[in-house]
Amino acid sequence: MCMDSLYFLIPTVFILLLMLPIFLEVKVSYNFLKNSGVICVYFSKIKFKYYIFEFHNNNIRLKDQREVSEKQIDFSSPELAVIEEFSKQIKQKARLKYLFVYYNVGLCDAFLTSILCGCLNVALLIFFTSIKNSRPTASLCVYDNASYNNVVAEVAGDICVSLSLFDVVYSFLNSLILSKRKRKL
Repeated sequence: MCMDSLYFLIPTVFILLLMLPIFLEVKVSYNFLKNSGVICVYFSKIKFKYYIFEFHNNNIRLKDQREVSEKQIDFSSPELAVIEEFSKQIKQKARLKYLFVYYNVGLCDAFLTSILCGCLNVALLIFFTSIKNSRPTASLCVYDNASYNNVVAEVAGDICVSLSLFDVVYSFLNSLILSKRKRKL
């Protein structure tokens, strides 16, 4: 009798794994003057992927530790339609934990630099207000740095969301079905 009840433990553990939240953190940094940036993806504080990227016309050049790959951006590809639908589905199901925006701006003129930093802060705070209306428990912060003596244009962001594995699988399958329906119409 006791052995039969142990078999129920396997599906219970599987269901718990599907329902437990996974924390996905993405850190992005971009220097506009050097046209290069870094993106790093973490799953539950463990580094998953790390890329250095550059933009060239319609191409994105990605570099990691092993290889350099260049990808062409095609906005009408069927894969992009699936990714777009998948991102819509995930956006609805994800729970935003925090979003931090860092920037360092300098124009070699103190007056113009302070005006630009003020405009950027106002734009980011308006954006954060719209996020806070839909996600009231999220932590949102702006860290600004004005460089009055140098020409600098750097932006960085750190975002953390929590998802369950079930939400990811369901959203992916739903996005495949919806994108196929759109292609048929």
